[in-house]
Amino acid sequence: MNKFFKRLSLSQRLSIPVMSFIILVFIGFQFITYQRFLKIERENLLSHTQVLANGVGMNLTAAVLFNDHIDGTELLSAFKADPLIARVRLEHLDHSLFAQYINADIEFISPTSKQQHDVSVQSYHFGREMLYLMVPIMMDGEPIAHMHIAVSLKTLQQMRITHFKISILLLITLCAITAYIINRVQSWVTQPITQLNNAVNRIIKDENPSPIRSQIQTSHEVGELVNGFNSMQKKLNERDAKIQATLNQLGEEKAFADDVIETVQHALVVVNQQGKITLANDACLYVLGLPAATAQGLSLSDVLHTEQPDTFRQQLDQVLNGQKQFDHALMKSAISTGQSRTYEIISRPLEHRRQTLFAIEDVTKKQHAERQQQMAAKVFDCSQDAIMLLSGSGKITMVNPAFSKYLGYNADDVIGKHFHQLLDLTKYSKLQRSIQQALKKTNHWQGEMNQLCKDGTYIPLFVRINRIQDSHRSEVQTVVIASDLRSMKKMRRLEHLATHDPLTNLANRSKLRQELRQLLTKRQTASAVFAVLFIDLDDFKTVNDSYGHSSGDKVLQIIAERLIRTVRKSDIVARLAGDEFVTIINPVSNQDDITFTCERILARIMEPISLRKKIQLNIGASIGCYYVFANESLDVDDILRRADKAMYSAKLSGKGQIIEFNQFRHD
Repeated sequence: MNKFFKRLSLSQRLSIPVMSFIILVFIGFQFITYQRFLKIERENLLSHTQVLANGVGMNLTAAVLFNDHIDGTELLSAFKADPLIARVRLEHLDHSLFAQYINADIEFISPTSKQQHDVSVQSYHFGREMLYLMVPIMMDGEPIAHMHIAVSLKTLQQMRITHFKISILLLITLCAITAYIINRVQSWVTQPITQLNNAVNRIIKDENPSPIRSQIQTSHEVGELVNGFNSMQKKLNERDAKIQATLNQLGEEKAFADDVIETVQHALVVVNQQGKITLANDACLYVLGLPAATAQGLSLSDVLHTEQPDTFRQQLDQVLNGQKQFDHALMKSAISTGQSRTYEIISRPLEHRRQTLFAIEDVTKKQHAERQQQMAAKVFDCSQDAIMLLSGSGKITMVNPAFSKYLGYNADDVIGKHFHQLLDLTKYSKLQRSIQQALKKTNHWQGEMNQLCKDGTYIPLFVRINRIQDSHRSEVQTVVIASDLRSMKKMRRLEHLATHDPLTNLANRSKLRQELRQLLTKRQTASAVFAVLFIDLDDFKTVNDSYGHSSGDKVLQIIAERLIRTVRKSDIVARLAGDEFVTIINPVSNQDDITFTCERILARIMEPISLRKKIQLNIGASIGCYYVFANESLDVDDILRRADKAMYSAKLSGKGQIIEFNQFRHD
C-alpha cells in the first residue's frame, strides 16, 4: 500500500482521499436514511392493514355467530378498498375455512412454516414478497375466529428502487461537485506545482520546457513561484536559442563540407607527421580499395603499395615536414591481385592541425584511355585504307593521309564540304538506294565502286560504310573506309591467267590438279564419290587443217561454253591441252546420273556449229569416266591416267562412245 501511494502524484494524493471520504459519508448517510424510511413505511402498511381488518372484523361477528357464509364473503369483499391485499382467509378457531377473499390481480405466495410460526407468535411477519397478518374476531373479549391476511409488498419494492435511483443521482451530483472542487484546487495549487516539477525535470534532462501557465492570476506564494520560474526559464531559453543557432550554423557548415568531401571522387586522406592516416572519406573504398574506417591508422605508404617504396617514403617525409608538396605527382602501385594502378597525388598542409591533406585520384583508366586515343590516332594516320568521317548532314569532318594519297585531295580542300562534291553522281546514283537501305536496316554497307580522283581519273575501291552514334552527342555520324583495289585486281588477273586457259577461260591443267588435290583431301573425312570425265573431240585436227587455227579456236570456245552450261555449277570443267577437256562431277549419287550427264555432253557437243558464211560443223567426242571412291589410295596422276585410258578405249570402240574405267559402287 505504501508503494502504491508513493507512486501517486500530488494531485492524486489530494483528490483520492477527499473523494473517497465524501463517497463513504454519503453511502453511510443514505444507508441510515433508507433503513429509517423502510421501517416507517412498514409500520404504516401494518397499521393501515390492521385498521382495515379490525373494521371488517367488527362487522363479521354476527356472520360468524350465525354461521352465515354468504354474508361473511360479502363482508370480506370490503378488502377491495386496498388493492395490495392479495388474499384474506376467515377461519374458525379449529382452522376450518369460513369465508375468503381473493384478489386475482396479485399473485399469492404461501407462507413457509417458519413464517406461519412467526405470525402465530407476533401476529404478523414481513416476507420478501408478502406481509402475512393474523387478526382475531373478538366477542366479549374472546376470539371467535381469525382472519389470515396476505398483503403484497410491491409498493415497498418500488419505493426501494426509487430510493436507489435518487441515491445514485445524488451520488453522481455529489461526485461532479466534488470533482469540480478538486479540479479548482488542482488548477490553483497542485497543477502549478506539478508543472513546475515537470519543467525542472525537463531542464535537468536537457529538454526544452514550455512556460508554466496558471489558470488564474494569483498573488500568493505559488503564483510568485511560477512567475519567477517562468522568468528564469525565458532567460535560459534565450541563451539556449543563441547557442542552438550557433550550433545549427556550425552543423550546416559541417554538413555542407562533409557533402562536398563525400561527393568528391578523389580519395581524401589526412596524414599526421608520423605518416599515419587520421581521417579519410568514403571514396577511399573505390580508389584505394579500403573502407574509410579501415584506412584510418594505417601508413599512407603501406596503403598505396608503390613500386618504389623507399623513394616514395623519402618524398613523403619531405612533404610531411613541409619541405615540398605533391603537385599532380604520378605514382605507380601494385595491388594484391597483381594488377598495376597509377595514382595522381596532390598534397596541401593543414597548418593548424600540423597534418597534411592528400587528394589521391586513380588515373589508371584515364591513362589507358589516353593511350588508346593516341593509338587510334596513329592507326588513323598510318592506315593504308582511306578513312573519311561524315557528320549527320553529310559534311566531311575528318580524313586521313591515305585519303589524300589515293584521291589527291588535301584535308583542307575537303573538310567542311558535302561528300557529294567528291562523287561522280551519275555512277553513285546507281548505288545510292542500296546503300541507304542497308544503312537504315543494319547501319552497314560494303561493296566495290569506282571513285573519281582530283586529277579526273578513276580508281577502283572496296568501300565499307558504317553509321555510328556519337556517345557525347546525339548526332549520328558515318565512317567511310575505302581500300585500293588496283593492286588487288592486278593480282586477281595474274592469278586468273595462271590458273585458267586464256582461250576458253576454263580451268587449266594446274587449276585442275589443285582442285583434284583438294577433293582427295576432303575425301579422307567424307564418304562421297566423285567422277572424272576425260573428254576428247573426235577428228578435231581436220577442222584446223580445213578451216584454219582461228576457226579451230572458235570451235574450242563454243565447246567450252556448251560444257559449262551442261554441267552443274558445283562441277568443274577444265581444258588440258588442244582438244582435251576434263570435267569433275561431284558428288555422284548413282551410275545413272553419270550416264545421263555424259549423254547430254555428247549431245550438246554434236550440235551443229556455225563458222563464217554457210559453214556448219558437226563435232563428236569420246568420254572416259573414272569413279573415285573414299577407300582408294590414289594421287592426281593416277586418276587422270585412268580416265585418259578409258577415253582411248572409247575412241578405239568407234568414237562417240562412253567408257567407264571402273564400276560405280556404294561404299
